[in-house]
Amino acid sequence: MTNHLLANSYQHKLSIHKLTALSRMTTRLPLFLLFVLLSLLPVCPAQSQRTLSLSDAIALAQRQSPYYFRAKNTYETGYWQFQNFQAGFKPQIRLNATIPTFFRAINPITQPDGSIQFRRVTQANNSLGVSLVQNIGATGGQLLLGTRLQRTDNFGGAESSYFLSTPVSFSYYQESLLYNDLRWQRKLQPLYFQTAEKNYAEELEEAALQGATLFMATLVAQVTADITAANLANADSLYLLTKERFALGTVAQSDLLQLELNVLKAKNQLATARLNAEASLRNMKRILGIDLAEAVALQEPPLPLKTSLSYEVALEEARSNRQNVLEFSTRRLEAEQKIAEAKGKNSLQFGLSANVGTQQTATSFGGAYRNLQNQQYIGVSLDMPIQDWGLRKSQIRLAEANRELVEVNVQQDELTFEQEIFLQVMRFGQQYDQLALAQKADTVAQQRLHITKERYLVGKVGITDLNLALEENIRAREGYIQSLSAYWLAFYTLRRLTLYDFEKKQSIRYQP
Repeated sequence: MTNHLLANSYQHKLSIHKLTALSRMTTRLPLFLLFVLLSLLPVCPAQSQRTLSLSDAIALAQRQSPYYFRAKNTYETGYWQFQNFQAGFKPQIRLNATIPTFFRAINPITQPDGSIQFRRVTQANNSLGVSLVQNIGATGGQLLLGTRLQRTDNFGGAESSYFLSTPVSFSYYQESLLYNDLRWQRKLQPLYFQTAEKNYAEELEEAALQGATLFMATLVAQVTADITAANLANADSLYLLTKERFALGTVAQSDLLQLELNVLKAKNQLATARLNAEASLRNMKRILGIDLAEAVALQEPPLPLKTSLSYEVALEEARSNRQNVLEFSTRRLEAEQKIAEAKGKNSLQFGLSANVGTQQTATSFGGAYRNLQNQQYIGVSLDMPIQDWGLRKSQIRLAEANRELVEVNVQQDELTFEQEIFLQVMRFGQQYDQLALAQKADTVAQQRLHITKERYLVGKVGITDLNLALEENIRAREGYIQSLSAYWLAFYTLRRLTLYDFEKKQSIRYQP
């Protein structure tokens, strides 16, 4: 549409000069007949190029723009964070080895009678172990099942080798019985992942909104340039026709000078408008991933069908689909976790460590696995503050104060969330009516300009009325395209805020 208008404006101006030469040869023809001949001159077709619609721009934005890659990378971060959390509750098999450790030094050696003698020691230690580790979510502890073999070689005066085997070993370790971080993570991590899923949909809708914004901004800039070009063609043609009338003495010189001034003003406006249109087009191509050298013609969106959405439905869908509601729950749960942590880690610390297994040592590999001996260990640690000068109490009160602050902030954010939905629904409800009025005003302004030009050519109205009709036609056309842009931006803004397709009457879902 844009390039057709530019081509028409260019051919229109060529036609004017042809008509001027013709009018000089046929000065006896009435001026209104010249104007009819002007409208009958042929227009060359525009060069073929890629046509881009609003839906095409949105599809590109959701497939290859920076907004898409941001959505993709953000989701992947949340996905792998959740996978890491789930893997932490699955058994892990680990291999531990020391192959080898060699040292030569003079060490103090305690003798049977308690005395100490310094001996030169030359040893090499090798060890190999395999363990199965399992986190216990119910208690917050860690269970280990393993086997291990160690060999020590002495290279002193009497060379010897010793083996120490631990065929089976069961161990359990728990740092605290009063605070279980694994239990809290089991509550929080699924919320983080659900938030990432909903955020992915929101980010893609944000990409759609940004694609629509780029498309409409470029379309507005190009239509403005087209309007300016058409205005220049009108001003130029009227100036040439008025110049002929001035030569016949039927028009005052002041009117001719005013039309010449209009031509100069229109040329300056056209240069600025074309620069703005080109800059906007390049910016859209760059963000949407379109080759800068590719010729692109924007297709003006048609007047949409009237669509309504109640505030109650919009709010219900937003609460079901948006990540904000999950974030509100997450923030409250995190505040509760901080209180539990402050109470659990700053009061009674009760730790448990236990081990049950078998061991044996021998000078040969086979002997290290015969006549196995029992191995047991249990340890209980207790740490309880007697006088901490209010440290524990202040940390708990700090966590509780933070929870109260979080609750106040969440309630305020919930009100802001609802208010944003309400205002956007109201704005969208007004946009269609404003668009319909702008379209009607554009049609009326075009008709008025056509009639005014005809009346001016026959001398029934003056230059002031003609200028006023030209300006109102420009303002009406710009007002329509601005209203069209505002409608579609409000449309996609409401989709992003609700994640609800109110044309298809269904929630918006994207498969990551």
